[in-house]
Amino acid sequence: EEEEKEGEEKEEEKGEQEEEVEQEDEEEQEDVKEKRNKNKLKGGEEGSAAARGDPKAAPSGGSEDEESENDSGDNNTNNPDESENDADDNPEDSDDNTNNPDEDSDPNSLINLAISMAPSLHRWRDQVALVTGASSGIGWAICEALSLCGVYVMAVARRKERLEALQTHIHSLGVAPSAFLPVVCDITKENEVATLPRIAARRWPGHGIDAVINNAGLARSDAGLLDGNIGSWIEMLSTNVLGTCMTTRVAVQDMRRRNAYGHVINIVGLSAHRIPDGPQGGGFYCATKTALRVITEGLRQEARGAGIPLRVSAISPGMVETEFFEVRAFGDAEAARQATSQFKCLDPKDVARAVLWCLSAPPHMEVNEVVVRPIEQLL
Repeated sequence: EEEEKEGEEKEEEKGEQEEEVEQEDEEEQEDVKEKRNKNKLKGGEEGSAAARGDPKAAPSGGSEDEESENDSGDNNTNNPDESENDADDNPEDSDDNTNNPDEDSDPNSLINLAISMAPSLHRWRDQVALVTGASSGIGWAICEALSLCGVYVMAVARRKERLEALQTHIHSLGVAPSAFLPVVCDITKENEVATLPRIAARRWPGHGIDAVINNAGLARSDAGLLDGNIGSWIEMLSTNVLGTCMTTRVAVQDMRRRNAYGHVINIVGLSAHRIPDGPQGGGFYCATKTALRVITEGLRQEARGAGIPLRVSAISPGMVETEFFEVRAFGDAEAARQATSQFKCLDPKDVARAVLWCLSAPPHMEVNEVVVRPIEQLL
């Protein structure tokens, strides 16, 4: 009886110790969670400056809007009248929000958005999204939003230094390093685009490209139909149309091999819906965007005919204030400021919200086209 009593006392003592250990573990976990949340909020505050193009938070040297889309060494490199890796650089479709005084005052708005949309985006957690034109403007904001929602992001652009800045920013938000992959790639070069699925599979074994957000694009100011530069026509077609098509085809082929339920989202722009008043060459730029809009619907129909479980969406943003807007729209910074001061322009995060909304639709629903513009923009 004494031995049994001693055994019971030891068991009770052991149980008390285990309870104490469990309680300590829970307290430690709570401390870790609290620190992690603080780091995320801090990172969001610091990172929001980089997302806006703040020179204190991102590498100097100007925005990507100042570099040619092609790395061919032609004389157009660093031409201020063009944009690299951002979907719409037409005044009505610009996508970099550098130095916007009216920007959303909440530095953690995308963090809050990701938290609120987490349930509807649950199926995309640990899925791979390829984003082109990722290193500035709309592309930067899309990568940030997707990463905060638990999506593996493959960020594609040409400028390595800007991709590295984006990677640093994403990590500052508390996103695991393994969940974000920057890839230097020129989407106008077929051999480079063809490697993207293999790069994704090496980084995330057992995975592939599940969603592609085609955001890359460029515009030229010397592309008038009467006396414009034919080389500029070819460059815009190569990036805005052919490069986007090649990227889409490679991604969809990867989805088909894995029987994945994928999604293609093309950032098109209001220039696909009308030709706005603007600089010479705007008509040809609008033609490339109109072509992309038509191709988006063509892809949807082809996928249905082939029995591919693919959702296809087009997003057309209105006026988004950018540095490029000042150069190409008016050739005069003061005139651009006067034009944009008439109403609040869109922010790149607004387009990122539209992307999340398209992805969050239930499996039986396809969002075909979304047009977003400032509430006071007439055309």
